[in-house]
Order: sequence, then structure tokens, then C-alpha cells
Amino acid sequence: MGQWQGIELEGLVLHSGRLTLRPWQPTDAVTVQAILADRRISEYLPLPWPYTASDAHSFVTGPGQDGRVAGTRLDCAIAENTTGRLVGSASLRLPSGPWDVAEIGYWLATADWGNGYATEATRTLARFGLDNGLTRIEIRCEVPNAASAAVALRAGFRYETVRRALLPGRDGPTDGAVFVRTAADPDAPVEPAWPPLPELSDGVVALRAAGPQDWPVLLAEANNDAALQWGFSAEPMTEATARQRANWVGLGRLVNPHNALLLICDAASGAGAGTLGLRRSGPPGVVALGYGVVPEFRGRGFTTRALRLLADWAFSQTPTARLELGCKVGNVASARSAEAASFRPEGRRAGRLRNPDGSYSDELIFGLTRPADTPAADPAG
Repeated sequence: MGQWQGIELEGLVLHSGRLTLRPWQPTDAVTVQAILADRRISEYLPLPWPYTASDAHSFVTGPGQDGRVAGTRLDCAIAENTTGRLVGSASLRLPSGPWDVAEIGYWLATADWGNGYATEATRTLARFGLDNGLTRIEIRCEVPNAASAAVALRAGFRYETVRRALLPGRDGPTDGAVFVRTAADPDAPVEPAWPPLPELSDGVVALRAAGPQDWPVLLAEANNDAALQWGFSAEPMTEATARQRANWVGLGRLVNPHNALLLICDAASGAGAGTLGLRRSGPPGVVALGYGVVPEFRGRGFTTRALRLLADWAFSQTPTARLELGCKVGNVASARSAEAASFRPEGRRAGRLRNPDGSYSDELIFGLTRPADTPAADPAG
């Protein structure tokens, strides 16, 4: 009989507010196959493809039960309390030695994404483990998998590091973000580094969070003649670098309090038109901005519209008190965009921005402060 800490695992069932975490049953195979036939679920899971009925049967009668029998894993089917409907999977790998790692993993049917089931199941397993002697539990996810990282934070896990070649990705070993919850941590969600950004639009321009699929926009924005002229380096961005940066932006918004990246889009087509970067590097409540638009969208006021959208949201929905930006002397287009978005020129700093040839240009400074009639948002954001 499979036991851990004197607890019999084979028939163990855990309950939460909306969910039952129970042992897998052979009859679950049909639903498992239907859920995992959706390619979106296996994007960050090393599953066979296509996922067949045979694969599902092998899982629920084999690996889905073996850990409970051996006392090494608590693998659970996630089902709704009210309907009994199977919605996903959650597992707690139990340490077999003093230096082994306890780890939680999960997947959820796409129809149930966004309703908090993964977070609720994860919190339930974490409480079980920590209440029964575990001192540390990890959640690991591929760096681009921002949705899984967000679940970890909401379940009270704190970001710790990124380890190279940690996980068995679809195309080979891949870097993994590590989130940790210890017995000493409070049983409360961890706030993300940046507040969630809904898609903003004025009907012409849309502003949204950037993601791994947006690397071609990052590449195009960095490598055109104007970007190279006004940038800090003469070195063009490589495709590998663009892909790496795009893979990191979702995780960065959650765990990096210093930088975040948004995408400027054409509202009509959804096409990426440029980037808008946010940086916290000064006093609390101050956010610095940097931006660039790809050549085919220049001259249409996209930068100005994006700055207005960002300012309206930041001042009404976050505790931001001041936005600021700068550009090199001579970058007339950038200065005009800032002023058209109501940023006021505030001065000039000598020899501050590096040129591609190693010399330095003066920087023109622009600022925009919270309107007097706009109350500050809750600092928790």
C-alpha cells in the first residue's frame, strides 16, 4: 500500500471550495483524450502528438496511479464538486530523500481556462504537502509559459530563478522558471510585478501585452534604419535575440518590477506596429517609457495614440504619478510624438545617450504627471 508520512495515498481524495482532487479512474480515459487533443495544452507539455485514446488509457491506468501506489506522487484528476465533470490534472511529486524536491504540476482543459481552477487545485495540493511536513514545494514552467507562472503566483508561490535546460521541452531541453512556496510563507497570492493590462484601443491603435509570438515585430522595430540611427548600438538585433526577448516578456511582467514591454498594434488588422517599453528606475510612482514603430506604420500618429492610451490607463488604474521619456537631440519625430501626447518638455541632459559610434548625444526630457482631477489607484496595483 502506498503511504507517505503515514498517509495512505491510493484512495486519498482532497476537496476545495469548488473542486475534488481524486484518484484517476479507467473511465477517465475518454475525457482525458478529448481534453489533450487540443494542441494548445501540449504547447508546454512533452506529450505524444497526436494524443490518442491509447495514450490516455495508458496514462490513467499507469503513471496516473503508479505514484500513489509507490508513495512517491499524489496524482489527481480535477473534477467539479457540483457536476463531477473532469476538468484537468494536478500532481504533487513527493520527495524520496532529504535533498529531493517536492514539485506541483498541472494542466487544465482549455474550456476551463480563466476560471481559477488551476490555482485552486494548486493551493489545495500545496496546503496538503505543507501541512504534512514538507518545508518547500516548487512549481517549474517553461519561460514563455506566462499563464502557468501566473497560476504559481496566485497560489502563493514566489519567483526564485530561471534554470537553464531544466525542463524536457517539445524540441529538447528548455529553460525553466522556478517558483517556490515554503512552510514559512503566508497562504496568500503573490502580487505580480506589473498590474494586468487589458487590451486598450482608441479604434485606430490598440495596445496590448506582448508575447512569444510577437518576436517578428521586435526584430523589425530594432533593425530598421531609424532605430539603428537613434539607438544606442550599431549592432542589429538577431532573430535569436528577438525570439529570446519575446519569450521572456510575459514572465517579466509578472516577476520583473523594473521592465515591461507592450505591443503597439493596428486596431483594424491586429498587426503589430511597434513596441512600448515601461521602466521603473527612479522614485516610487515614476515610470519611464521608450518606444519605436516599424517603418510601414510611421507617419500615422501611432506613437502618439499609444502614449495617450498608456497614460489614460496608468493614471486611472494604477498608482503611477508620473510618466517620463527622453530622446536624442535631433530625433524630431520622437519629440513631436511626445508633445502631441501632452508630454511637456522639461529640459536637456548633456552627453547622456550613447551613439552607435561610441560618442554621446544630449537627451531631451519630457514628462507627464497625473491630472489633478484623477484620484490615485490602490498602491497594491
